[in-house]
Amino acid sequence: MTSIDEKTIVKRKQTLVADLEIVRGKLVEDERKKLEDTALINALTGAIQQCDDFLKRLNDVSGDDGNEAPYVLKP
Repeated sequence: MTSIDEKTIVKRKQTLVADLEIVRGKLVEDERKKLEDTALINALTGAIQQCDDFLKRLNDVSGDDGNEAPYVLKP
């Protein structure tokens, strides 16, 4: 049977504290990544909405003969 002394407990505690700091660091990094991904989702969603708007405008602009009139998208 192995005896547990103060030195063993202190060493184990130091290991646990180090592990805790690693996990906390990972959580901070994950939160940063989540914010970046949310911003990317918003940008992509906006781009999709803009494409839908352009398509709607192209489909709404047509001549009397039913053919699409040229439509110039301006910035």
